[in-house]
Amino acid sequence: MKEYYRILIAGDFHIPTRARSLPEEFNKFLEDNNFDLVAITGDLVQSYVLESFKRFKYVVVRGNWDLGDAAKFPELCRIKIPGAKYNVILYHGSDIYPNGEPMLLRAVGLKHNAQVIITGHTHIPEIKMIIDSLIINPGSATGVYGSYKDAYKKQIRPTWIVADFGTNWIDISLYAIIGHGKIKKYPKKRFEF
Repeated sequence: MKEYYRILIAGDFHIPTRARSLPEEFNKFLEDNNFDLVAITGDLVQSYVLESFKRFKYVVVRGNWDLGDAAKFPELCRIKIPGAKYNVILYHGSDIYPNGEPMLLRAVGLKHNAQVIITGHTHIPEIKMIIDSLIINPGSATGVYGSYKDAYKKQIRPTWIVADFGTNWIDISLYAIIGHGKIKKYPKKRFEF
């Protein structure tokens, strides 16, 4: 059995309303890497965005801006990690106010018996342990503005996460496009359960 289950976590694309397409650097990253699963945190806006992920198995939840076929995805879904001693849910988070409030996200996790909550909506990347719950937010893969904590006033970089899920641990790496075709990989963080 493989030691870990690798998941690309991305979302809040807002195509075509706030961004024209996925960044070239992100598409190249998709071409150059393999994942066991892609978890999409919602706000595709239009479902044709999924074309870029067609070579991967993927799960998607509905965001508050999703239209047409994209609005047909569930609000929340479970992600089964082979051999894991913890449970994972994928949830956009638009029902949480204030946006991204960690204790409220933890409450959603507890309601669904999940120790890991993968979420979106804020457009701000966040990896945070709250008591006994891990909250993972990849930010926006297109770097578009949001309304969380005055994010619309800030320059936001396109970000996403690659997470390796083990039996009782998760290694998480945040990636960001920093300009001129360059991608920065931030130091890996490990969480144990």
